[in-house]
Amino acid sequence: MDSAHHVITHIQTDHADKKDSQCLPSLLNNTIENLNQYGVEVEQVYADAGYSSGEALKALEENNITGYIPNFGQYKPSREGFTYDKENDRYTCSRGVHLPFKKLTTTSLGYKMKVYRSSAKDCGSCPLRSVCIGKSDFKKIDDSIDKPYYDRIHARLENVNREKIRKLRSSTVEPVLGTLVNYLSMRRVNTRGIRQANKCMLMAAVAYNLKKLMKWNEQKTKTAVMALKKAEKRLCFIVFNLWQYVADHNYHRVNFVFDKS
Repeated sequence: MDSAHHVITHIQTDHADKKDSQCLPSLLNNTIENLNQYGVEVEQVYADAGYSSGEALKALEENNITGYIPNFGQYKPSREGFTYDKENDRYTCSRGVHLPFKKLTTTSLGYKMKVYRSSAKDCGSCPLRSVCIGKSDFKKIDDSIDKPYYDRIHARLENVNREKIRKLRSSTVEPVLGTLVNYLSMRRVNTRGIRQANKCMLMAAVAYNLKKLMKWNEQKTKTAVMALKKAEKRLCFIVFNLWQYVADHNYHRVNFVFDKS
């Protein structure tokens, strides 16, 4: 939905086992396709942290759209005591020990990670060993393969008013969801199959947008009537003043002629 008029620009149904972040790329592509028919372009996207993922952020950048999506809780913009060398793709600790990239792994949740690891020889005699690696023989750092996307959006959010964005997002989404749930029977979809559920969602969105359109046209009519009334009052005021001026002018003129005779 757009943030200016709260009009639903696209709505779709997805299976419950999909995360919000997995749905964003298809939502984005379908919204762009809908709006392109009317010559409207999507410039910015606001969403909560549930929509944050490498796939979603990549889709935004591929479509030249500026995203304002907070990163998920496990994201770390930097590692305390370590600096990242982008050119050599490695981390370096405060003592100058390098942690080069070793391999790619996949977590139990399906996230692909890059593993950076030091040598046991380098960490063996380190005075900070107990606080850095504990009982391990080496230091290991895991980063998401999509960390560059997260870093860019993190830098963007650092330069804006996050509270203002949060309020804008809440004031745009929550009233629309409240209307759909409480007034358009979208608290529960009593259909069988995702295609039928999608029809219900589409009909609810159409009904909502029609109500917005009717109120908008009514408001335009009211505004036009108010403007006409104001113009009428101004015109009456001008005519009255002109008549008063003419009447006063003629009155003095008559008195002057009467006194002269």
